[in-house]
Amino acid sequence: MSYSLGIAQPELRLSLARLGGWLEHMRGPGGYGGPISHWWESSLLYCGPMADWRYEGVICGYLSLYGATGAKRWLARARAAGDDLVAALLPSGKFRNSSFQQGPMEGGTPHEAAADVGLLELARVLRAEGDPSWAGYFEAARSNIRAYLLGELWSSKGFLDQPWNTALVPNKNATTIEALVLYEELSGEDMSPYLGPAVGVILGAQERSGPRAGATIHIGTGRHRLAIGIYTARSICGLLRLYERGSQDELLDAVHRALGFLRGLVTAEGVYFGRYPDGSLIVNPLIVAGAGDMLRATFWGRRYGLAADADVSALAAMLLRAQQPAGGLPFGYGMARRGGRQPYQGLPEFRDVLPAVGWCDKAFRALALLIEPGPDLSLDQSFQETQIECVWQGRRFEYFESAKTIALTSVMTGRSIYLWSKGTCYPSIYQL
Repeated sequence: MSYSLGIAQPELRLSLARLGGWLEHMRGPGGYGGPISHWWESSLLYCGPMADWRYEGVICGYLSLYGATGAKRWLARARAAGDDLVAALLPSGKFRNSSFQQGPMEGGTPHEAAADVGLLELARVLRAEGDPSWAGYFEAARSNIRAYLLGELWSSKGFLDQPWNTALVPNKNATTIEALVLYEELSGEDMSPYLGPAVGVILGAQERSGPRAGATIHIGTGRHRLAIGIYTARSICGLLRLYERGSQDELLDAVHRALGFLRGLVTAEGVYFGRYPDGSLIVNPLIVAGAGDMLRATFWGRRYGLAADADVSALAAMLLRAQQPAGGLPFGYGMARRGGRQPYQGLPEFRDVLPAVGWCDKAFRALALLIEPGPDLSLDQSFQETQIECVWQGRRFEYFESAKTIALTSVMTGRSIYLWSKGTCYPSIYQL
């Protein structure tokens, strides 16, 4: 049995094959859909396709599998996802339905920049292979970058949260940095005037001492000044992307501090959401699928000696253990006591067990980075249904996912209060 970083390659390959299969079951007309759980708010009513950050992980994950196996099926899937984004580009330069948990609205941040990352990574691979179709994906990203990121979100101090919201949020600037570095590489245009202030936003928000040392404070949380694990991880990735453009020791120093903060959030069951200003842990919810971004940041930092093999394997093992029979990964655990400082106990809530493409893509992308070069993944596994007992508003329900539906049914009465058919935009039963 082959191992890398303490991870059994056969187990990893099987998990990725199942997760890739689950992603395709969540694909319908116009792209990837499904209900969404989120800390801020959840989109459980609109379940149609959205051109948000899910495409960053989907495209990059498929490209990693293509690079490791050489199998054209993965490039075809990445290209199909890129085609979704091209079709979703509006005359304004924004992407249709890009606001993730807020529902079907354009102008989501960092979602549009993340979509650009996916498009540009695809364009880069195709250009390297001499495939002229790369230009179409590049042009879609260029339109968004020029019209929206630079045209509406740019200020002299960094990139705004929204044109009407002057908050300079570190992780959103970090995702924009990733998009701009890729754009610079493919276009030859110097993005330095934008990159400098954007990295200043990240470094300026990093805690230098105390129990939250290394964390980037989510400026968008106002007086609460939350230090959030997944957003610190995305900030790390922006800094590392910029470091690889041109070495700057201060960037690696910041990454080293940030990885130390993340290390203190990892458990065997998930990753703590973050820390409050007094340093106390935000233990509910534990984040599972979204912790893929922490794995990506940790794996990337390991390249420069800033993280250990054990840090990578601990996160990867947690994600592999959490995978559901259907192939997706749960949002987390503890949404019923969201924000609590004491661990939640009891059955998971509906929003906990619900797998969403826009979170599972992060696990998919990160785990795909760990695949060793070799033969293609086996795709002969049949779809396995998921059944999980959970709660909703204090009552017991069964969560059920088949190849065609996601349902929530009362244990006591057998009555469904939620039923969504995959590929549709709205649930046929919505009585939450």
